[in-house]
Amino acid sequence: MALLFYSRFENFCHVMIAEGLYIAGSELFRLCSLFRVLGHYKKQLAVFNKMSASVKADMEVKLKALECHFTWGIRKADIKELDSIPEKLLDRIMKFCPSKYHVTYFNLLAFLSHLKENYASALEYLHKAESALKDRQDDTELLVTYANYAWVHYHSGNMDDVDAYLEKLENINKGIPRASKIQGSLPSVHGEKGWSLIRLGAFFYKRVKESFQKALQGEPNNASFNVGYAIVLYRLEGMVRDNKVRSEESEATTQLRKVLSLEPDNSEVMVLLALKLQNKNKQESKKLITEALRLSPDVPHVMRYVAKFFRYEGSVNESLHILGKALELSPNSHFLHHQIGLCHKQQLSQLFEQKRKGGRVNGGQIKAKVEDCIRHFSRAVELKPSNIHARVNLAEAYGNNYQLEEALKIFFNLVKDKSLNDSDKQHCYTSFGLFLFHKKKDEGRAATQFKKAYQIQIESWDRKEAGKKLKQIAERCQTNKRRVGEASEILAFLATVDKEERKAEEPRGVNVDSPDTDDLTDALGKGMKLK
Repeated sequence: MALLFYSRFENFCHVMIAEGLYIAGSELFRLCSLFRVLGHYKKQLAVFNKMSASVKADMEVKLKALECHFTWGIRKADIKELDSIPEKLLDRIMKFCPSKYHVTYFNLLAFLSHLKENYASALEYLHKAESALKDRQDDTELLVTYANYAWVHYHSGNMDDVDAYLEKLENINKGIPRASKIQGSLPSVHGEKGWSLIRLGAFFYKRVKESFQKALQGEPNNASFNVGYAIVLYRLEGMVRDNKVRSEESEATTQLRKVLSLEPDNSEVMVLLALKLQNKNKQESKKLITEALRLSPDVPHVMRYVAKFFRYEGSVNESLHILGKALELSPNSHFLHHQIGLCHKQQLSQLFEQKRKGGRVNGGQIKAKVEDCIRHFSRAVELKPSNIHARVNLAEAYGNNYQLEEALKIFFNLVKDKSLNDSDKQHCYTSFGLFLFHKKKDEGRAATQFKKAYQIQIESWDRKEAGKKLKQIAERCQTNKRRVGEASEILAFLATVDKEERKAEEPRGVNVDSPDTDDLTDALGKGMKLK
């Protein structure tokens, strides 16, 4: 890549000289400096190209045998928010993250820089990772950092440096007893892999779980490994619509309790456990929230879960107050903007319910609340376009503001997105169906979306709502002679799908948890209209 750029740049400068273009002295100096840098890359790549095929092959075999970000199967296409992750990592390093995780994050930042072909930045982050290890207990802590160094130099064409780091790694590995390794790697390497992958998004969560399980085989009481394992279990269970894993006896709940026995002052784990216990053990969950706020009154990733707890409790104003403080500390957090939007959405639902019961509701209040929803959901989507629930919430907010075309654009893009998993597809189909049913008054097209949602045999609120709406549409059709056939077709469809499901050997139960749309869609289902 550098050699190609050098060649093109060299040709460009020759053309400029041939055309007699004038270059100011300072600019000429900078161009000369760039020539020297690129000349260095040209030389290094030329050396690499002259290397014998056998030497190259041997080097590549050694590199591929290393355990680091370059060999962990991380594909650029699988990282949804590649541009925003570095900012989040640096924010954690500079403000909130314990220093013991800095090495992991610097190594990850180096790899992300490599993905953008910024090798100077990659080396800079690796230097920081190495500096953070100056007080290390033993050299095995350098394994991932040195392996990343070797790969970055390889991609830069610095073959001598590649050999140097391969030699360093070989010397470190000589002192590691084979018995101390778990499936070929040290527990610390499995742990670093887990902490790295968890920062790259939900696509990697199953691999994160496996990494921490391997790390814990070697060091079952390591606090860091236990924390990582608890967090990924919590997130995976949050993607399941099954009461068995949402109870206080779930695997995540057990693991969260284990972490607190190892790290009694871990406020992030406290709030996660509080959310798990919220519906089962109010007293303990509130005690955990109080203690977490005492320990971490100004840590955004703790405050956001505390706010979520209060929103679930119905204390929306308290939730908004906490989220507002957190947003001052992390203004570019998509999570915080989404949570603020959900608070305003819950308040909007309350206004609709008040109006349905005959209470006096100022139209200006409703309009202002809808605009609050749009502002924060749109910001959340801007910061994280892959947040499916934020996009659905934004579409619904547009619908409540009579911006129906804007809402349709979002829904059309969602339902034709082939990259979505079945859970997200089901959620999008049901949400689009509700929009068509309530806002567009188009029962035919709504039924099509509800059928698509119901065909995905994942037991969830979305599937139940789709089935309920299909039956409601069928009942309406039966009262209209012209639509009796349509009613029969819908009921036959439901019967067929249910029969197929009963025949299935293993029922499925995985779904991204999204109870946040329930209140408003229920309100709309009761016939409330925005005027």
